[in-house]
Amino acid sequence: MKIFKFLRRNFGMVVGFLIVVSFAVVAITVPKIAPPEDTEDPYTLPRGSYGASPKPPSEEHPLGLLENQGDILYGLIWGTRGAFIMSLLIALGRVLIGGVIGIFSGYYGRIIDAVLMRLTDAFLSFPLMAAVLILLTLFGGGLLGIQTGGAEKYIIIALIAFGWMGHARLIRGNVLSEKNQEYIQAAITLGATPRRIIFKHILPNTYHGLLVLITSDIGSIVVWMAVFSFLGFSGIQPTADWGKMVNNSRNWIVSAPTTALKYWYTFIPPSLAIILFSFGWNLIGDGLRNLLDPRISKTQ
Repeated sequence: MKIFKFLRRNFGMVVGFLIVVSFAVVAITVPKIAPPEDTEDPYTLPRGSYGASPKPPSEEHPLGLLENQGDILYGLIWGTRGAFIMSLLIALGRVLIGGVIGIFSGYYGRIIDAVLMRLTDAFLSFPLMAAVLILLTLFGGGLLGIQTGGAEKYIIIALIAFGWMGHARLIRGNVLSEKNQEYIQAAITLGATPRRIIFKHILPNTYHGLLVLITSDIGSIVVWMAVFSFLGFSGIQPTADWGKMVNNSRNWIVSAPTTALKYWYTFIPPSLAIILFSFGWNLIGDGLRNLLDPRISKTQ
């Protein structure tokens, strides 16, 4: 009965977990599901035909071919692994930067806290899109040079550098709450060093709400990466990237009224992949918040 009660109260989180696990299974087993033709760069879409227009689904290509004749199913499968690698890498970078700043700010306080929090506010006030454009202009060959690709690393840097602020504020608040506990004061009285207090006592107790923020972050990171790829900021070469696949199909999204959605297979599958991936992680984040927040769990 308890498991049915749990499933009923956390149905959304269970659905999100199943969605994410499904994507994870695909990402792990992707070489067996879709063996790459190019072993040096498995993210290169194999060409299934020749021509200037997309090809509809067929027995050989179940989801059809893009404008560049890249196999859509192959792109979706390998794009899953790319989405996981990029999102987890960026989320980890945000946690590390935000964690260090939040811990130092909350524990030492005073001038250090004031400086670090003003720095956090400064980063919060800077638009992410503008940060990406500036990095690409300064280091990525300029906006006119992004068509050659290779700008993904600058987009990743921008997503990390301008996405850690929520983690820093959350961890700072947890540290401020924890360092006033009696056991921390007792450790200070006994002569424990700040390093020991931070890493042994405070750090293990500052994860409250962090899992919720990380899962929500991953969902939004994939959307941002897809947006930048769709806009062409990471190049337009046909690769197994959901955003680039939508970019390659944008000339075929709008057709004549008599042939509306004729080329649906070029943009709907990658768009659904982006939506489902983000939706799954956000469902997990909402479920964890409801599960871990005592104020919410008591009302359920």
